[in-house]
Amino acid sequence: YAPAPNPNLLGPFGERLALEEDLKKSIERNQLCVHYQPIVQLPSQEIRGVEALLRWVHPVRGVVSPGEFIPIAEEIGFIVEMGDWVLEESCRQMRQWHRQYPQYENLFVSVNVSPRQFADQTLVTRVKECLDRTGLPGSLLKLEITESAIMSDPKTASLRLEEIRALGVQISLDDFGTGY
Repeated sequence: YAPAPNPNLLGPFGERLALEEDLKKSIERNQLCVHYQPIVQLPSQEIRGVEALLRWVHPVRGVVSPGEFIPIAEEIGFIVEMGDWVLEESCRQMRQWHRQYPQYENLFVSVNVSPRQFADQTLVTRVKECLDRTGLPGSLLKLEITESAIMSDPKTASLRLEEIRALGVQISLDDFGTGY
């Protein structure tokens, strides 16, 4: 591991630059991981699926808060690459669990999609290719999309949501009611 230049030389600006540089290399350095939070149906208490939560384990900083690195990744455009990585890892892991535990073959995985990812014209193609590569049925993938991502361009969003649904993928609105 070779850290970015000494951030102390430039103060807060240098710290931010160092964080950006480290973040851009986090995938190739195997520093990202996905934690899975169970989604439980009430009142039966049955686990119906899991939500994929991205974590960044930095070799010097330790676990970096998503509240710190997600906005930066969004700003610098790295969120699309990170989002693809999370999608691929989550689908692959869910498919592996289905094979290992056939009694849970109907569990789904829920993955957050950032506004920048949702706006990317190649999103649907990338989701389809990920499902094809991993063998996960579209019906066992749920994409969580923020209300603000949809409302920024409702007409285009509606078409994109229809294309996603055509893959059999479930859609859920995240942070509904907080923006519009």
